[in-house]
Amino acid sequence: MKNDSEDKEKMNLRIEARTESQPNASVEFKPGNNNMAYHFKLRDFSAKGLCIIVRKDSKVLRHIQTGDVLNMRYYPDEATANPVSHQTQIKHISEPEPGKHQDHMLVGLLILDQT
Repeated sequence: MKNDSEDKEKMNLRIEARTESQPNASVEFKPGNNNMAYHFKLRDFSAKGLCIIVRKDSKVLRHIQTGDVLNMRYYPDEATANPVSHQTQIKHISEPEPGKHQDHMLVGLLILDQT
C-alpha cells in the first residue's frame, strides 16, 4: 500500500517546468529479454529528464519498472537525422494529473550517458 510520502515524492518528480517535445521526436527500446521493440513519442522534457505516455493496458508496463536502466534509441524531430543511443533510467511510472491522459501512465526517463 502506498503512503502519502510516496505519493508526494512522485508528484515532486513532475513539479519542474516542462517543455513540450518536438512534434516527431520519439524513443525506441526493448525492455528486458523482450525481442519486440517499443516506440513512443516523447511528450515533454525538463532539466532532469523526459516523459513518454503509455496506455495502462500496454504490455510494455509488464517489462519495465522504476530504476531499470535500458539502452534507448532517441529519434530527433527531423526525419533525416540519425537516431542516437543512450543508457536511460526509468525514473518513475506514475498516474497523470486528474483529467489528463485518461487510461495512460507517465513514464519518466533520465538519460545517463551516450553509448
